Amino acid sequence: MTNGKIFLSGFELDAAEKAIVGNIINNYKHKIEERADYEYIKLRLKKSRRGKAYLHEVKGSLKIDNKTFNSKIADYNLFSAVAEVMEKLMNEMIHKMRTRRQE
Repeated sequence: MTNGKIFLSGFELDAAEKAIVGNIINNYKHKIEERADYEYIKLRLKKSRRGKAYLHEVKGSLKIDNKTFNSKIADYNLFSAVAEVMEKLMNEMIHKMRTRRQE
């Protein structure tokens, strides 16, 4: 299996946040690698202040076999936003692989 690349943009985080986000991404990366070779995973974080809290908008792309899967989540919890985007990308990929086998 060839390892794809992971691109992150907008993730200006402290060390603890980076470690947690890194763990979440790595967990999903391994789950995706078990099922398919991917070219890249791209995640983009945009923070916007809402009162005292930050709303985290995470956009994700996963490219496999010239197909790109996209997902976007906005959440006040950065970690659940990242996990949800990765989960959606993985589920979309699995669904596509199942339907392709049935053709």
